Amino acid sequence: MISIKQQMWPQYIKEAVKGKLKIIDQWHSLLILSRFSKKVIRKKIIEFLKNNNKFNDSQHGFRSGRSTLSQLLSHFDNILKCLEEGEDVNVVYLDFAKAFDKVDFSIVLNKLKTLGITGKLGRWIHCFLTGRTQRVVVENISSSTKEVISGVPQGSVLGPLLFLIMIGDIDKSVLTAFLSSFADDTRVGHRVKTVEDLTKFQKDLDSIYLWASTNNMEFNSSKFECLRYGCEKFPDTKQLNDKGEPIDIKEHVKDLGVFMSRDGTFKYHIRNVVVESRKMCNWVLRTFQTREVIPMVTLFTSIVRPKVEYGCQIWSPIKKQEIVQLEMIQRSFIKRIENIKHLTYPEQLKKLRLYSLERRRERYLIIYLWKMIEGLVPVCIDLKRRNRNRNGRSFKLTPHSRNASIRVKTLRESSFFIQAVKLFNALPKFIRDLEGCKLEKFKRNLTNSCADSQMHHLFLVTLLHPW
Repeated sequence: MISIKQQMWPQYIKEAVKGKLKIIDQWHSLLILSRFSKKVIRKKIIEFLKNNNKFNDSQHGFRSGRSTLSQLLSHFDNILKCLEEGEDVNVVYLDFAKAFDKVDFSIVLNKLKTLGITGKLGRWIHCFLTGRTQRVVVENISSSTKEVISGVPQGSVLGPLLFLIMIGDIDKSVLTAFLSSFADDTRVGHRVKTVEDLTKFQKDLDSIYLWASTNNMEFNSSKFECLRYGCEKFPDTKQLNDKGEPIDIKEHVKDLGVFMSRDGTFKYHIRNVVVESRKMCNWVLRTFQTREVIPMVTLFTSIVRPKVEYGCQIWSPIKKQEIVQLEMIQRSFIKRIENIKHLTYPEQLKKLRLYSLERRRERYLIIYLWKMIEGLVPVCIDLKRRNRNRNGRSFKLTPHSRNASIRVKTLRESSFFIQAVKLFNALPKFIRDLEGCKLEKFKRNLTNSCADSQMHHLFLVTLLHPW
């Protein structure tokens, strides 16, 4: 590419362009080419970082195969492992102040050099970041132009990757704590058995605060939150933020859209999902007068159901009461649809070609576990494969720790790490043995099997619950 060979980036491309997307004349052809070239460069940099193991494994943001779900599952598994060994766990949620806008050009460029990204590409990225300008236009009146002195270009192809490189060494001085991140959303946890563990935890937090200061990053100290799992052996000892102030201890913390509770259950989150989803259903029914099949099903599946199912792999309940509460969201909505009110709930689902919400959650668990098995997403579960025989591939359940209390064993038993394996092992052999194929093929075969009447006994389907 010409810009890489010349180690430069045209100045006019660095300036923000405002216009209507539908008017092609407002968009220079070089802008389209520049975006394409950045995608190629991004792909090559990612390949280089992967091949040389330069990515921070605790980072789940902006990475292929990783998501908020993979981060939540990995973090929750760490919590359960500590609790199973009879130890409490303290988790501190950090909050960066304008993280993407605070990225120091000289620091991120130096980190690129340390990673081995130098030469023409290094100088090209230097040119890409520096020399940018910004201005404000209000009612066709423009302010004077100011130089942008920090921050990765948001909305750009390379911006998120450069931020990952910037924050990639945040845990370089952490000794005993475990850390996980989704972009700038960072949580730091530590086992707590003695008061010395709290001291070690504070030292690790202080090392992160020092990292932020060294890298010209800032925290919103007032937004730090602490969640304490277990029996809380030292209630009077609090962790301190970067200003030396005690961090507030919470009963529940919203982590990437899912409420984590200090008792390790998801009762509070499920209760919140039910309340918010009912509000959304009521809003839809008030706003739209139609009760015809197609509009009603479309509204529910596009507006309400995503809220009900977000992150359900980690919090999917096994208690009948919670299952029924969640199912009532769909049941009460579809009974408003005209011409099917006289039908029973199972008949309504069949007529509308819908699954119960419980069956959909079970399907999500199976699909995500299959993606783990196939290496499409990070493996956050100790998968021990049974000896393959004529019964097809299956996996052993993770045994409980002998030191675990009954309460902790229940948490593990109801978690994704056990329930997903149970559901997968119950699948027909031909589905379990599907490997090396595309995800869509596995989904299609799974869907067909779920629809088969011979599969009904494999699932604890809500259709069978009394109403």
